[in-house]
Amino acid sequence: MNSGKRITNVIIGVVMLLMGAVLILVPSEGLPFVALILSVSLVVYGVRMLVYYVTMARHMVGGRLMLYIAVIVLDFGVFVWTLSDIPKIYIVLYMVAIHAFSGAIDIMRGIEAKRYHASSWKLSFISGVVNIAVAILSIVFIRSVNVIVILYALGLIYSAITRIISAFRRTAIVYIR
Repeated sequence: MNSGKRITNVIIGVVMLLMGAVLILVPSEGLPFVALILSVSLVVYGVRMLVYYVTMARHMVGGRLMLYIAVIVLDFGVFVWTLSDIPKIYIVLYMVAIHAFSGAIDIMRGIEAKRYHASSWKLSFISGVVNIAVAILSIVFIRSVNVIVILYALGLIYSAITRIISAFRRTAIVYIR
């Protein structure tokens, strides 16, 4: 990871910490803010994937898959953006689905990294377990919007901390002579 990417990850981590703190301080008004965070992050990720497809992935084998992923993520982001006027249970269920999916992906990445004897498998695996735990606890407390917003804020703070930690982690560099 180069220094520009490290600085970007630290800045994103600090912004995520601030958002998590705001959500913990005002949980009663937090669900629309959670929907806004989810939608903006999905739209930004979808646009990044779309730009990646246009610049590089269209020339790669399997690059069309990147286009499909970008369009689907972009659609999900716009869909969450439109959910602000409907009952809050749908936003909660959408948040649960995103956390469960993200947790499953992180756990699989951690298991794969362990298989290849990578040193960072624990962080990825624990991140996946935390995402799954947030999803399960959100289902348990589905009637209490304040508890769900606080759970999301704690998950956001944990994600910010892991992002900052990974920004300061040394990366292996392969030199070819």
